Amino acid sequence: MEKLFTKDKINLGRQNELDLAKGLAIIFMILVHTNEVFLAPKVELGSYNRIIEFIGSPPAAPIFMMLLGAGIIYSKKSDAKTLFKRGIWLFLLGYILNFIRDFIPYTILAKVSGDMSYIQTGWTLWWGNDILPFAGIAFMFFAVIKKLNVKNITLFMLWCVFATLNMFLRGISFENGFVNGFFRLIWGTDTYAWFPFLSWITFPILGYFFAQLLIRCTNKDLFYKNIFMVTAPLSIPLWIYSYINNVKFGAFGELYQTEYYHHDIMGNIVLCTFALFWISLCYFASKHLPKIIQKAMARYSKNCNLMYCVHWILLRYLMLIIEELSCMPAKLLCISIAVFVATDIICITIGKYKTKKRNLKMALS
Repeated sequence: MEKLFTKDKINLGRQNELDLAKGLAIIFMILVHTNEVFLAPKVELGSYNRIIEFIGSPPAAPIFMMLLGAGIIYSKKSDAKTLFKRGIWLFLLGYILNFIRDFIPYTILAKVSGDMSYIQTGWTLWWGNDILPFAGIAFMFFAVIKKLNVKNITLFMLWCVFATLNMFLRGISFENGFVNGFFRLIWGTDTYAWFPFLSWITFPILGYFFAQLLIRCTNKDLFYKNIFMVTAPLSIPLWIYSYINNVKFGAFGELYQTEYYHHDIMGNIVLCTFALFWISLCYFASKHLPKIIQKAMARYSKNCNLMYCVHWILLRYLMLIIEELSCMPAKLLCISIAVFVATDIICITIGKYKTKKRNLKMALS
């Protein structure tokens, strides 16, 4: 009987199912962020918003972070020094983006409207802990893991410590703004702690373990079939249990979902199960996609960080033209499509410029 895994890394190269999962996550991300900026409050609890909030939650950020961990296994440049440098850059980029995306447009709104409270809003959002600072911390964490040659069992034990600490610490905040801003990077101190380390490091660790199996897999059909056969039936009782017992991880209840960002170990279990289930679906779906869609998903996946930055900047500066929290679903969908298309075009253009610059540099060297 053929072994499902080998000692050697045999399943190399781009994985279409991972590109599809990340590509869909980008589409869902743009939909949900458009909603959060422009959705009219009177339809906030309607079915359209609940659907968008759901697809912009379990199959979005957890997938991004799981694939961050998987990328460390698949990347040819994943030594400790490279990971640490990348982590520092992403961490700083997060706050550079916050300044451009939040502080500048809200300052402009303050001057245009004469309402100085917009400046305070921009200042507060500038120091919010969004996904890029978290990704930076995650890369630095894995740099240490690599440097110390930490084994998988030890990494799992570390996760147990993180999950336990999160249950005790989440919700604890401080009166001092600087102290509170620092600790929001670690746990959910307030509503601006969107991706605290103790809640979200679970997903990169899951991706790290997952990719170690995938890269050594001899039969991907059987591998993903096994994942699907476990996670699909397991998801049903987990979601029912969560609904009945009001387990707060953002899938149910009131929106906007602070609980989604500050979820505990039960949320980790539910969302990790869903993430594995979702990627198994993406694998079987990717086998039937036309080449043109596969190429598009690969492009979105490759441009993930750039698309994240570009679409947010577009959305925030649209506030200077379209009033915040003023749009109905049909208009929101049109804005989402326009922002997505514009984002993709801008990223393609930037990619072509970088390629041209690189080729010119090589020709002159």
